[in-house]
Amino acid sequence: MSDDHDIIARLERVEAELALRRLVSEYCVAADHRDLELWRAVWTPDAVWATGSAPERVFSGTDAICAAVQWQWRAYPVMQHGTVNHVVDLDGAAEGTATGRSDVIVHVRLADGTWVTGGGTYLDQYRRHDGRWRIARRTVHRPFEVGPLPSWVPEPPAD
Repeated sequence: MSDDHDIIARLERVEAELALRRLVSEYCVAADHRDLELWRAVWTPDAVWATGSAPERVFSGTDAICAAVQWQWRAYPVMQHGTVNHVVDLDGAAEGTATGRSDVIVHVRLADGTWVTGGGTYLDQYRRHDGRWRIARRTVHRPFEVGPLPSWVPEPPAD
């Protein structure tokens, strides 16, 4: 019987990790495709989204988080997120909590058509809510911006 319990526990961990990987992808899909319903669904109702260290860059609750992303959508006509290096710690999974870390590269187009690349590291706290994993807190750590870069025209090869 203990083998069955071990297999069930391992399967539950695999399912939790897959669900958390999907959650991180859904965050990017919702942001990039301006899907407010999906955006709201990735967060717990009491979630915190800390996009910077200043108090005005910390949004609490799904209504504030949704308003913040809608401001981003107006400021950046096009956004494209790529999240990589997602590492999950499932130590609290049996109790419905987990943590994670991932790196993100973001390309945004400004209203004037200029493209800017940025990114950083997401430090996450996840929690089960209404039977599904959601982000309870996402902190943008070590944010950076690059661009616009000067145009580069290669020199013709020397004869």
